[in-house]
Amino acid sequence: MEAASFLAGRFNPSGEFIRAWNGPEALGWAIVNCMMNIPLLFWASRTTGDPRYKHIAIRHADTFLRHAIREDGSVCHILSFDPESGAFIETLGGQGLSGSSAWSRGNAWAIYGLAIAYRCTGLERYLHASKRVAHYFIAALPEDHVPYWDFRVETLDNEPRDSSAAAIAASGLLELAELVPPSEQRVYIAAANNMLFSLSENYAAWSSPEHEAILVQGTGHKPANANINVSLIYGDYYFAEAFAKLNGWSRRIF
Repeated sequence: MEAASFLAGRFNPSGEFIRAWNGPEALGWAIVNCMMNIPLLFWASRTTGDPRYKHIAIRHADTFLRHAIREDGSVCHILSFDPESGAFIETLGGQGLSGSSAWSRGNAWAIYGLAIAYRCTGLERYLHASKRVAHYFIAALPEDHVPYWDFRVETLDNEPRDSSAAAIAASGLLELAELVPPSEQRVYIAAANNMLFSLSENYAAWSSPEHEAILVQGTGHKPANANINVSLIYGDYYFAEAFAKLNGWSRRIF
């Protein structure tokens, strides 16, 4: 509850978004990653009976729908607003290539976060948006089903993959598959299985027992030249979570 209240306290009512980071340059910034945080607010409303947490989560999600998801289903990393008036200014690349690119991990966050928003609210607009992003993601995957760090790099020569994006997307697609009719499930389940198989076969450190992580070839922040071709803790988490789902795990807070 303390965490939920703290998160709710970061809500900007003028722009109807949850502020991502501290610092004067980020007063009006919202990021796609935060779609994964808002289930905490839905949980807080259910637990306390106070609808304000839920209202904040829905307003943030709706702002994300208006400004972050493009017609083709691709997603950027950062939305920039005037923190005083709440007016939308522009999209920013952040950890992606540019404000008009499609950072692969951001698209994975969107698939998953929007699916959860639908699970928590029953609002069809979130389910439709999750499916749009999922279709873009699946269509943009390379032959081995593990994305490069951004789907819109000009050339693939020497560009790193992001194994964490595949792991997050796989778990998100399994989430989405639970929410659609049976006739629609197979495309999402098949894509998730393809990514998990490739990660297991080509991007895991099984042959190096001294390695502290599971997945390799994650990309943290390519534009800043930081944490490239490394293991990332959230990659490992969602990799394990996806397999847990395939084995019947359902211990969620939402």
